Amino acid sequence: MKLFRKQYSQPGTQPGVIHDEKKGELTLSLFDFNASQCVEKLNATAEQCATFLDSNNETWVHVQGDPDKDTFTQLAKDFGIHELFIEDVSNLGQRPKIDIQEEQIFMILTLPVQTELGVSLQQISLFLMKNTVVSFCGGKFNPFTTINNRLKLPTSRLRKRHIDFLFYSLIDTVIDWGFPVLEQYADRIDATEELLLENHDKDILQKIHLLRREVLLLRRQIWPHREMLNTLLRDDTSELIESDTKLFLRDCYDHSISILELTETYHEMANGLMELYMSVVSLKLNDVMRVLTIIATLFIPPTFVVGIYGMNFSRDAGPLNMPELYSPYGYLGVWAVMIFMIVGMLLFFKKHKWI
Repeated sequence: MKLFRKQYSQPGTQPGVIHDEKKGELTLSLFDFNASQCVEKLNATAEQCATFLDSNNETWVHVQGDPDKDTFTQLAKDFGIHELFIEDVSNLGQRPKIDIQEEQIFMILTLPVQTELGVSLQQISLFLMKNTVVSFCGGKFNPFTTINNRLKLPTSRLRKRHIDFLFYSLIDTVIDWGFPVLEQYADRIDATEELLLENHDKDILQKIHLLRREVLLLRRQIWPHREMLNTLLRDDTSELIESDTKLFLRDCYDHSISILELTETYHEMANGLMELYMSVVSLKLNDVMRVLTIIATLFIPPTFVVGIYGMNFSRDAGPLNMPELYSPYGYLGVWAVMIFMIVGMLLFFKKHKWI
């Protein structure tokens, strides 16, 4: 799993400091719409987007990419975003959270995305203001292409409702991205379990450990989503979210609970795989030890017999000293006794189902 690591400032650093480490590409997309029309501007500038913020239409500005420090500062100034919020947006690795103010709602979400290299976690930042939504997404992957297409349809519900419904739609999209990722984990768990029952070498142990770690980290990142949505539903101080939209947010809240329950289930299943691996290895070791014990047990009586006849007592010292040594069938007799003892023990083990 590819994770972002939170960047920490030097102790005593002034609040609002933006780490100037990212100098990637930046794309601004603008949608200014109402029930009858939709203006779309791709590759727009911050100045062009700022001119639409005071319009009577609903406006959505999506920032895609990794701006540098100066660009972030300028965006915050043009969009009316507080420097503390833009610090959280810029410095990736923030814990999902929500900040509700009278004129602005700020949310940070974690977006899990399945890639060729595994699961990647992206930070999504959303700002809801009067008639305006501003979203930030790092990297090149845009998770809101479906929302873009829906806005272009004249019959879309997004065009007919207030901007808070678009805000809900963005949140719901981020939450729902967890379902296909969890399906991938379900397939990986099933495949690992089948492979474990067939083969239990150290490579399987490494796969199980990696799977447990990824599910645990995913659970930690998406766990706050439920509390955030619950806070947003219970808030009565802000008028930015209409009561009708809160009905849809409740459905989004249910989705977050479903994802959390699935994550918990898969985490327990991953732990179960580790226990199954230890059980399989233990059973294999027990089988090996049982075979070795049986072999050792079978040779203990013959070893005792051979040890007796290996004692060097002279026959000339007395008639009781190894009388079998002078018998023409003594050697064969000893072999017959040892074979009889081995066969007898095998039959005894078989009767008691030890072998």
